[in-house]
Amino acid sequence: FVVPRGDDAWPRAAWGYPLGKHAAWLRKQWREGGRGIDPTQSKELDEMPFAWDWSQHKWDLFLLPALRRYFELNGHTDVSTDFRIPKESPEWPDHLRGYYLGCKVLNIRNRDDYAKQVEADQDELERLHFCHDSTLYDRDWREKVEPALTVFRQEFGHCNVKSAFVVPSQSPWPESTWGMHLGITVQNIRRGDFGRYKQELDELGFVWDNSEWEWGERIMPAFEAFQRLQGHCRVPAHFVVPSEDKWPTQSWGLKLGRVVSQIRSRGYYSAQVSRDKARLKELGF
Repeated sequence: FVVPRGDDAWPRAAWGYPLGKHAAWLRKQWREGGRGIDPTQSKELDEMPFAWDWSQHKWDLFLLPALRRYFELNGHTDVSTDFRIPKESPEWPDHLRGYYLGCKVLNIRNRDDYAKQVEADQDELERLHFCHDSTLYDRDWREKVEPALTVFRQEFGHCNVKSAFVVPSQSPWPESTWGMHLGITVQNIRRGDFGRYKQELDELGFVWDNSEWEWGERIMPAFEAFQRLQGHCRVPAHFVVPSEDKWPTQSWGLKLGRVVSQIRSRGYYSAQVSRDKARLKELGF
């Protein structure tokens, strides 16, 4: 920074002075113990107050207050990387408007920026639920996705989550997962999200292909049970699998008649029908 020339807001004697370079020199002297700084000048600088530690100054004046306000407004600090504080928003203090908070947060996570300040203010950052020691991607897997899928499997005996499923806000679901749209998350996983955790997902019994799972775990067992109990496979259009012990548990409530209609008129499960054609013929389908 150089003091502007011709600007009456600045002392005329200072016009053109490289103030930024002198501030950098002062900070260098301060880091080395301050012996090169006149004590009287040092006292005057303290009273201004001069930002001896530039990183600490930016942390105290901008970054930490911005995180606090973001938390107040949003209930979390999962700041998107492209987030910039709106320039005209009355919800934010004047000096923070236009601040590139998303970029600063990204650098904390990826470059370990402000490491000293993060360590010193660890307690407050925890209160703000600020994720600084990993990516949001890894944090979400660790605290939300894996725990939610684990409990889902425990509760329902499988990991084929319907698209509309939302985690209940009650035990035995972990509080960090309450209200989570797990069904949407599962759809996104099938599209490629959380790909690095494929092994863990496989171990949980994650259903990558919903149609394949429905066919193998519900539809074919229902066809086989229907043929065994009725002696044929002419399923009535409105037939629903009863919730009775003589029927496969996974098939209970399945609208089997509707499935048959969809197979015949719309080509549903075409890959599975083609593959299991011989078995279906044996059943009289």
